[in-house]
Amino acid sequence: MNKHTLQLIQHITHHIMLSVCTLLSCSLIAACHGTEHNDEAERADSIIAACTDLMFSAPAKADSTLAALQGTLTDSASWYKAEVFRGTSHQLLGDTLRAAHHYARVQHWCHTHTGSHYIEGLLWNHRGVNAIIGGKQHEGRICYERAFTLLNQPPKGRELIAVTINLADIYMQSGKMPRAAHYYRYALFLCDSLHDTRSRASICSGLGQVYMELENYTEAHKFFAQAAQHIDRESLQTQFFYHFSLGNCYYYEEQYNQALKSFAKARQLAEKFNDKVLLINCDANMGEVYLMQDKLPQARFHLNRCQGAAMQRMQPKEIFYIKSLLADLSLAEGNISKAATQLQAINDSALATGSPRYLMLHYRRLQRYAARYGMWQRAYHYLQQANRYADTLNSQQTRNNVTEMGERYQRDTTLLHQQVALADYSAKTARQQNFILLIIGALIMLALVATLIIITYRRRTQERIKRQMQHITELRMDIVRNRVSPHYIFNVLGTVLPKLQRYPELVKPVELLIDVLRGNLLTSGKVAVPLCDEIALVRHYVELHHYSKGPLPHVTWQVTSQLEHSQWLVPSMSLQIPVENALKHAFPTLTDECAIHIAIELHDNMLHLCVTDNGQGYNPGKVKRTGRDTGTGLRLIARTLEILNQRNRHAATFSIVNVPPPHHGTRMRLCIPTNYDFDTSTTRK
Repeated sequence: MNKHTLQLIQHITHHIMLSVCTLLSCSLIAACHGTEHNDEAERADSIIAACTDLMFSAPAKADSTLAALQGTLTDSASWYKAEVFRGTSHQLLGDTLRAAHHYARVQHWCHTHTGSHYIEGLLWNHRGVNAIIGGKQHEGRICYERAFTLLNQPPKGRELIAVTINLADIYMQSGKMPRAAHYYRYALFLCDSLHDTRSRASICSGLGQVYMELENYTEAHKFFAQAAQHIDRESLQTQFFYHFSLGNCYYYEEQYNQALKSFAKARQLAEKFNDKVLLINCDANMGEVYLMQDKLPQARFHLNRCQGAAMQRMQPKEIFYIKSLLADLSLAEGNISKAATQLQAINDSALATGSPRYLMLHYRRLQRYAARYGMWQRAYHYLQQANRYADTLNSQQTRNNVTEMGERYQRDTTLLHQQVALADYSAKTARQQNFILLIIGALIMLALVATLIIITYRRRTQERIKRQMQHITELRMDIVRNRVSPHYIFNVLGTVLPKLQRYPELVKPVELLIDVLRGNLLTSGKVAVPLCDEIALVRHYVELHHYSKGPLPHVTWQVTSQLEHSQWLVPSMSLQIPVENALKHAFPTLTDECAIHIAIELHDNMLHLCVTDNGQGYNPGKVKRTGRDTGTGLRLIARTLEILNQRNRHAATFSIVNVPPPHHGTRMRLCIPTNYDFDTSTTRK
């Protein structure tokens, strides 16, 4: 039963590997062109995937379709993928020379182009499948191992899963169960790593089969249970493999009723894809189970179904085993002569090809046959032969179990080391996280301290600005008080008022005086005033000065109408103070040549206020005090601009210079940017 199962699995594996090859090709196509997802590659991928299924039903049509595709391709990688499948199509047609020609062309291209290991891996996987179909297991294993080496390098793709399953299958067929378990487990690891659930049922069924052969039924049923979770979504071939393998497991455990249910399900699936060989194998297994239960009519029914033309398609080992079962059934039915004829029909060449398990069961049947006829010496000989093959099986099983246990121990040890390494890594990560949190906490504390320092500094700055503004206001009020002192007012009124009674037209000086007093009082508490207001105030002041002091010095203006009425802000008294200084200090003696020129201009995004006189020139520190000034006017302008410039990106400037020779006099210039901000509030954002 065991070796019969192995041979059946070999046949089933052919189907599975071919279907896996389809998966291999589709996934490999995507992997090989990860950087060139163009329309041509996608079109080639879809046609190759369609031809993969077509190869097994109409290989000639698949070849012609692939040849037509190659005529439209400009991408060499896609072209040689199609070439691989053309080689397989010719192999399925029986034209091995053409197949070898296509494969050799792909092999040459792979050797002359770096980075083509995916296509070369695909090529060797196809060659392995073809070798297995031809019964060349050793050659197929070599091809699969080369494909595995090529594909088992980063980046690993889903195509590696298919090759790994193929390797596991072929090692299981050759009786090397530990190696089969190793590759099956690696395939399972790849499925988990690549999040691929499409192959899990096939892999778990294979692992269940491996541990069944090792008689580790607990482990076998664990994997069969995992396969059952995905089996309904798998192909018919994979479902057949699962139910057939599970039936064998129940048979080994002598749970014959469960085994019959699984074999019956497998036979129903074999009928769907009409595979005569698989149907014979199912009937043979079901006949053997009924024979073990002494249900001879049911056994005869199924074993009779094994005979027919399809037997010619089976391997000699399988034919030998079925003939041996028929002879055993004849013995059980008491038909000794028929059993003798059937046993004698099994020649020595068939015995030479049998596996140890087949031969063990065969010699046990011969021993029962000889004992029934009283041929005790021959029966004893057959018993010894059966025991010899049983010992061989036990020794092989013991070696496999020891090897598998060693590999499992090594795997568990490796896993333990990995877990320890992960634990160490987790501990290091935790320490790093704590260190990072500590650094972050320190940075937050530093940020809070810096914020507190900045807030404190800004408060102190605002308080300082507030005190400075109060000081400026006091200076401005001093200037106003000086300008509107009683002495000054009485002098003007003493000159003007007596004349008003006789000359009504002299009411104008009084009005000018009132305007000047009102203007000074209104602007004394302001940082900035509109330019038009400042010009009007200065005009009134100059006119009042001429009423009280005479028409000298001459005052001229250079200002456009637009600026005359402009609302641009300027520092309050910024024009009045320079004009007043020129009137008071520029001319020790007044002559007709004495003149003051006031120019207001706008250019280069700057407003220029310039007061120029042709007097004695600027000589700071040597100006003779009159007793009526405080000397705070120019300091007021300079201090005001100093504070305002701290809150502006572009600074305003104020300068006092002597007019260069050959001329003489003083020029006072104030330059204010057009976007200058006069906001001095402490709540400014």
